[in-house]
Amino acid sequence: MRFVDWLQGFIGSETEVAVSGDIIIGTLTAVEESTVTLKVPPIIYGPPTDTAIIPLRSIEFVRIVSS
Repeated sequence: MRFVDWLQGFIGSETEVAVSGDIIIGTLTAVEESTVTLKVPPIIYGPPTDTAIIPLRSIEFVRIVSS
């Protein structure tokens, strides 16, 4: 099983994604061939919802917080 196929089973789960120098926390909304998409909490004075699109090659590790 490929990593992308495994990760698709966790769509809708709260997820932590580590990239160089940062950890992005949000709800996993999509897994594509080369990207992962998370719905992240809003920033103060920002839009009500934000989306983080993370290239797979930038990911150091993924932690599924809840499923």
